[in-house]
Amino acid sequence: MSDPKALIRHWMEITAMGPAEAWDERVSSDVVVRLPYAPPGVMPVMTGFDEARDTLGHHWGTKRSFDWVDVTIRATEDPELFVTIARSQVVMANGDPYANDYVMLTRVRDGQVIEHTEYFNPLPIVDLLAKR
Repeated sequence: MSDPKALIRHWMEITAMGPAEAWDERVSSDVVVRLPYAPPGVMPVMTGFDEARDTLGHHWGTKRSFDWVDVTIRATEDPELFVTIARSQVVMANGDPYANDYVMLTRVRDGQVIEHTEYFNPLPIVDLLAKR
């Protein structure tokens, strides 16, 4: 995928819901994924293709649907680095709604995601986990 913004949009979809095969050729073997505000039990830093895919893939089955809305992807002065702001609208597997706001920093090189840092509001996750 030669358009970095299209790659990032695709990346957002495959990190949210998979499938695992969609990662092939789109994600670097040494990708680093950071979730600085991850709740307890969620790995805050994932290093390498397999660790990132397997860790994020563990959560795919917990959701019935995941839609990104109000997505804005902006280039920065660094030609590899992009800033994305977005919201999610999710239906969990048990039917509960979930929504959140995100700011993401994604680095792409040679048509692959090589680094991703995702900041999100932890309060909706705390509320969701409290219902379980």
